[in-house]
Amino acid sequence: MSNQLVLFTVIVITLFAVLLAIFLYLVVRKRKDGKWKREVETYKQLYEPVLFRYLAYGDEQVPAPSSSAQHVAMMELLDHFMRVLANGDVKERATALAEMYFVDYLRAQLVHRRLGRRMNALFFIEDFYLRSLVHELEAMYEQKQLTTMEKRQLLKMFALFQHPHVYEYMKQTDESFTQFDYRLILSRMDDRMFAKMVDHFFDWNEKIQYALIDMIGIMQKFAHVSFLRTLLRHEQSEYRIRALKALAEIAFPLDSEQLRIHLHSPVWQERLMALRLCARTRPYELVETMKELVKDRVFSVRSQAAEALLRMPNGLAILEQIAQTSDDRYARDMALEWLERGREND
Repeated sequence: MSNQLVLFTVIVITLFAVLLAIFLYLVVRKRKDGKWKREVETYKQLYEPVLFRYLAYGDEQVPAPSSSAQHVAMMELLDHFMRVLANGDVKERATALAEMYFVDYLRAQLVHRRLGRRMNALFFIEDFYLRSLVHELEAMYEQKQLTTMEKRQLLKMFALFQHPHVYEYMKQTDESFTQFDYRLILSRMDDRMFAKMVDHFFDWNEKIQYALIDMIGIMQKFAHVSFLRTLLRHEQSEYRIRALKALAEIAFPLDSEQLRIHLHSPVWQERLMALRLCARTRPYELVETMKELVKDRVFSVRSQAAEALLRMPNGLAILEQIAQTSDDRYARDMALEWLERGREND
């Protein structure tokens, strides 16, 4: 019994010592972090007027940072001013200053053991458009222990810098990449690079393909409307649905007979996106078809049909007629709902 008591006492003391050590470490770490933040804020106050005059007028000498806190203070201020004073001259001066003062510091941060430091370095390199560090970014991308977060950020930067190997890098991505990730990467490409992605559309995986279609609409890339129209004839419904959605974003008017085909599709998502395009382009020849779709079995389709009718020049009158005379209870209810919305916004 006494041996068990001794063992229990040793365990308790050991646990207490470990917890005390962790507590003391956290206290010291918190104080150190607090001191660091205060030091950074002090340098920010010192650099703020100098950096502002340099970025706004270009005639101020900015003292070189010598410590880590000074680097961070100046980079954070510079990043802030670039967003507030958004114009070409400011960006050029900011990049020039970053090339002069931050490249060596950021190069060292790229190999820091802490992920947060490495990610912050990547964000600053992107914001300051530091293409001089491309070789370091390439070496970083080839590392086996690279995290998915770092890989996503690096691909966005390669797209922004028009890196010639970005296509090969994108073909090597794994399933952890989402369509949203690919959208962010594509949004940073220039027109030439984006066009090359579209030209090789069927070489990409499904997520990249869908992201490409979506970004044509989101970024209003009218040069690729003919490509979207080609997809409307594809046997795979998801291509047709996303192409219609992108055309609706662009508000590109399709031929009424072609649009009618999609309005009669057995796939309800396709009918929905065709109606969304109708709402943007207002094809009067399809009013009767839209009136029939207010009776659709799918709620979202009925709602979109009513909205499309409301946007017609005599939309309120059309919806009033449906609300009063339709033989479908759901169509009457939907018409009344959109009539109320239309009158509120009239």
